[in-house]
Amino acid sequence: MATAELQGSYGGLYFGFCTLISHVLLAGITAAIVYKCLVLKLVHTAGHAFYCTIGFVFFMGEALLVRNSAYLESSLGPLNLNRLHAVLGLLAFLVGVGGIGIKTWQKLERKREDPNATVRHFKSNHAFYGIIGCALLLGSVLSGLPLYFINGGFALKMFHRFFGLSGFLALMVSQMFGYNTGFGRRQWKAHHQKLFKFFTFIATITTANYEFRRFVRDVAGLATDYFIGSDATEAREDL
Repeated sequence: MATAELQGSYGGLYFGFCTLISHVLLAGITAAIVYKCLVLKLVHTAGHAFYCTIGFVFFMGEALLVRNSAYLESSLGPLNLNRLHAVLGLLAFLVGVGGIGIKTWQKLERKREDPNATVRHFKSNHAFYGIIGCALLLGSVLSGLPLYFINGGFALKMFHRFFGLSGFLALMVSQMFGYNTGFGRRQWKAHHQKLFKFFTFIATITTANYEFRRFVRDVAGLATDYFIGSDATEAREDL
C-alpha cells in the first residue's frame, strides 16, 4: 500500500512538472512567433504563421492540458472544465483553419495574378502534416459536439480522444517542419530555428504524455476485458 502511494505521489509530481513546463513552452513559443508576425504586420506568410501558431500550438495544447487538470476540475467543477476544454478545442480549429485559409487564398491570388507562376499546394512535409492534423482535429470537434450536449458512450469518447491526441501530434510535427520553410529561414537564424524545434519537441512530449498514457491504459483495459471476458464466457458456456 505504501509503495503504491509513493509511486502515485511521484507520478503526480512528474506529470505536474510536465504540465508546468508545457504551459511555459506553449506560451513562450506562441509569444515569440506572434511577436515576429506582428512586427511583419501579418503580411504574406506572417498571417498564416500567426493564426496557425495561436490555434494549433497554444489553443490545442491548452485544450489537452486543462482537460486532464485535477486542480481545475476541483476549482471549476467537471461541467465548467468540459466547457473550457470545448471552447479551447473549438478555438484551436477555427483560428488554425483560418490561418490555413489565409495561406491558401494567398497562393490562389498569386496564381490568378500570374498564371505561369509555380504554386504548390500541400506538397511539403509542413503542409502534409498540417492538413492531416486539421482532418484529425475536425474529427475531434465533430465527435466532441455530441459529448458536450449528451453523455456519449465509451467508444465515442475514445474516438474523440484519439482524434484530439493524434491531431495535436500531427500539428506539432507540422510546426517543427514549418521552421524549415522559406519563411522560417528568412526570419530566424539557424541556431534560433534549432532552438524552436527543440522547445517545440519538448512541449509536444510534455503536453501529450499524460493523455497518451491514459489513452493507452484505457485501450489496454478495453482489450483485456474483451479477450478475457470472451474466454470467461466461453468457459461458462462449456460448463
